Amino acid sequence: MQRHPCGIIYTRQFADFLRTKQQAEGERHPGELLSLEYTHCAEGEKAGSSWWNLEWISLFSVPADEKFDIGETPVFIHKQTRRGLKNRLLHFVNGQVLVKN
Repeated sequence: MQRHPCGIIYTRQFADFLRTKQQAEGERHPGELLSLEYTHCAEGEKAGSSWWNLEWISLFSVPADEKFDIGETPVFIHKQTRRGLKNRLLHFVNGQVLVKN
């Protein structure tokens, strides 16, 4: 496990997952960066539910202070996502990303 300076904790398996995705899809996304999003619903019918999303976004839309390296892979992590993932563990096992408290 590693603790990123932004507060996210991740395993080597998660960093490897990001690197593999970057290597497999990066050529199809020139000028773009992986964007990690995490949402935890506090109210309503989905209260207590959470989900994550990983997509490609333009490098031009990424503020320099919201670009982070997870392992060897540069990733955009929005401020709200960093808050939601602070002190949570990101892990990759059996083809799935897990977010653990």
